[in-house]
Amino acid sequence: MDNNKIILKILSRRQRQKRIQEERQFDSSSVGDLAFLLLIFFIVTSSFILRQGIFFSLPSKNASSVRMEAKQILEVYPKNNGFIYNKDLLDRYRFKEAVIEHKKKYPNSVLIIYMDTDVKYDRLVDTLSIAKETGTSRVSLKKI
Repeated sequence: MDNNKIILKILSRRQRQKRIQEERQFDSSSVGDLAFLLLIFFIVTSSFILRQGIFFSLPSKNASSVRMEAKQILEVYPKNNGFIYNKDLLDRYRFKEAVIEHKKKYPNSVLIIYMDTDVKYDRLVDTLSIAKETGTSRVSLKKI
């Protein structure tokens, strides 16, 4: 009889453990609320980075041609490995310095960009960004 009591005690313990395990289920309804609150928190506290683009002001339909001296015109031929300016191949830094020097001499100068079909689009964007960095607002694009 002692054996039977021991067996009954062991069985009753197992049943209690099963009940305890069944009662300890995880309630996942609050996880969605927590994720939503974290999302709102990070959106409110983060700072947005606004990239400044290159903006063009196109001439009006009634605009007439403008006469300029040849000295005021700055011609550049972007290539995949640099910029051709005054028959010299320059890197970005040296070309930017050349544009700044030309801008000091002739404040109302015009930058004419001669693009070839085999030149990557990145070179055009780089040339336009140099124009923006140096304050050159008068730009003309020509296709070779």
